[in-house]
Amino acid sequence: MMAPDKIPEVSPLLDEEMRKQLGDVFSKLEQDVWLLSIVDIKNDKCVELASLLKDMERLSEKIHVELYEPGENPALEKELLDDSRLPIAGIYRDGHVYTGQSFLGVPGGKELNSLVMALYNTAGAGQPLEDKIKSRTQAVDKPVNIQVFVSLACHHCAQTVISCQRMASLNPSIRAQMVDANLFPDYVKKYHIERVPMTVINGVHTLMGGKSLEEVLDFIEKTV
Repeated sequence: MMAPDKIPEVSPLLDEEMRKQLGDVFSKLEQDVWLLSIVDIKNDKCVELASLLKDMERLSEKIHVELYEPGENPALEKELLDDSRLPIAGIYRDGHVYTGQSFLGVPGGKELNSLVMALYNTAGAGQPLEDKIKSRTQAVDKPVNIQVFVSLACHHCAQTVISCQRMASLNPSIRAQMVDANLFPDYVKKYHIERVPMTVINGVHTLMGGKSLEEVLDFIEKTV
């Protein structure tokens, strides 16, 4: 793993009030959870993401961060990377079991809520969810790859990311990734992204605008 002294442990994305709020949420974590990231030290955004993760790790004994240099962990790269795009981080359970939740970009600004809720939904009691919706989510038996393209200033993006990643936390057949559209113009061109949030499912199906978990689930059941 990357030497600890290569990455600042204090992130400029967090202030003391935010750390206090995060500490309150993280005190409700019931299980250990891992944040794994591939970090190109020459990439400023990679360093920014890694610093944010390390700062969050300081706030809870349940959160563990592992940082790897490119080429150091081929199995992780195969699992997380798409065409070597960085920065990226994935959420893992005990035993390095991938939850299917990842962040392509730095989840700062409005998207910080997405990362916080992903950790809570994975390692805490999780947000309340109707039994019927939970059962339907767990019944999805085909591979579903969800990408939610966002802007860090978007007021509606985070909730869509949270909804999709909640599904991934419940079903290993589902993967859900936040993508900062501003960092990847090739994606913007490929999917003709003109506004966010835009949700792309299995690289083919698209949903525009903020969506609830049930709305995304309805769409998956009808189209995938």
